[in-house]
Amino acid sequence: MLKYLIGRLLSAIPTVIAVMFITFTLNYISPYDPIKRLLADNPLGNLENDEEMIATLRHQYGLDRPFIVQFVDYVNKLAHGDMGYSIFGQREVRRMIIKTLPISAQLGVAAAILTALIGIPLGALAALKQNTWLDYLIVSTTLVLRTIPIYVLAPLLMILFVLVLKWFDVPRGWHGLFSKQSILPVALLTLGPLPVVVRQTRQSVLEVFSQDYIRTAKAKGLHIWAIIGRHILPNALIPVITTMGFITEGLIVGSVFLDSIFGIPGFGAVVSGGIGSFDYPVIMGVTLVSSLMVIATNVLVDLLYPFLDPRVRLG
Repeated sequence: MLKYLIGRLLSAIPTVIAVMFITFTLNYISPYDPIKRLLADNPLGNLENDEEMIATLRHQYGLDRPFIVQFVDYVNKLAHGDMGYSIFGQREVRRMIIKTLPISAQLGVAAAILTALIGIPLGALAALKQNTWLDYLIVSTTLVLRTIPIYVLAPLLMILFVLVLKWFDVPRGWHGLFSKQSILPVALLTLGPLPVVVRQTRQSVLEVFSQDYIRTAKAKGLHIWAIIGRHILPNALIPVITTMGFITEGLIVGSVFLDSIFGIPGFGAVVSGGIGSFDYPVIMGVTLVSSLMVIATNVLVDLLYPFLDPRVRLG
């Protein structure tokens, strides 16, 4: 397994370089000029038409150099742990990510665990009750919840729990994962991928349930829950685990709306701020971290396969 892990990590290096090169290229050829935006927001006055000031700042940030020189310089600094500084605010990108990523990671992992704890049993139950009212109720309810955008569902839930039921105050800011303020963000993050897990589990259980060895187990008189626990779920969970890996990564980096709605200083706020202001260093930093998370998730999912199915060997 160690040999496999080292091989996967080495093979990921070209992927990371390709992602950085593509992102850097798109930033370079973009017609949007962050320097002009920076000068336009200057409190001293509208300076975006001051060509001398623009040239000075472009030279200061190294944006007047040839493309390949800028890219090589960025990779060299990155190799030494320097992700650059935000053009807007002069904040170190690495510190911005280190400060905010753990917050989004806590919310994302908690939502992923809750999604698995709810979605897998519901999917298995829907499969066992195929084409019954319970099956239709489970699938349709989760699909309806998924069709409602998070920026619509969040205010509705706040009205319900804050104004109507008065269970807690308006959830704003970050007070830790186990605070009341985290209940709604985690719940909203869970509702998005829940239908995917339910449908994936339902389909996987149905496919395994039709296999010959399941019919043999039922013929031997094994209880249905023993069959599910010993034979169905270990095989049906392999595609579900793959799906859960991507869901977890997506929850961590995709909380842009939640961070804005609930005032959470998370990774999503950094992503939206960098893209909204077209801040080159921030965009490069969040893209790099996101790609590393995708790679790490893929490797982790692969490492889990042998535990679910002993027939799987990592060569």
